[in-house]
Amino acid sequence: MRVFFGIEPDPSTALAIGDWRDRQFGPAARPVPVANLHLTLAFGGELALPAIDQLCERVDNWLAQTPPPAACVLLDQTGYWPGNGLYWLGPRQWPDTLDRQAGKLRQLLASAHTQRDRRRFQPHITLFRRCAQAPPLPAQPPAISLQQREIALFESRRQREGVAYHVLTSWLLPQEP
Repeated sequence: MRVFFGIEPDPSTALAIGDWRDRQFGPAARPVPVANLHLTLAFGGELALPAIDQLCERVDNWLAQTPPPAACVLLDQTGYWPGNGLYWLGPRQWPDTLDRQAGKLRQLLASAHTQRDRRRFQPHITLFRRCAQAPPLPAQPPAISLQQREIALFESRRQREGVAYHVLTSWLLPQEP
């Protein structure tokens, strides 16, 4: 299975992101379906079921000992990665807890013998795939609040219509007062 950790937006936030994107850009490249929107924390790649079970056990242990607080981020910038043709939405600034979560999840994935992701962590939600060039800057800058409630382990499944993401399991995080 191809897996990654991320934050799944609640349905109203996912719809707000999709609505903002569609009003700003119309048809540009290949839009990510609203049902697939997520903020990536750590990419794992291919893992067999026994390794996924062990990984989940390690996450259980980590969160039982020192659960990080949930994060709230303001999605207020867009970016473009030409190497893979992704246009994304993300925060200009984010809480340290998100960096710590991503770092720990990368460490746990490495202990499961996945490929080590050496890129600098940039929390993002992919809006479009296969962009030959960056879309023009949006007329209305983004300002969408994303409240994390949990960490989710997603499976990426290739289908005829494209890729679909399914939550395999998730872990609730303590909410800050």
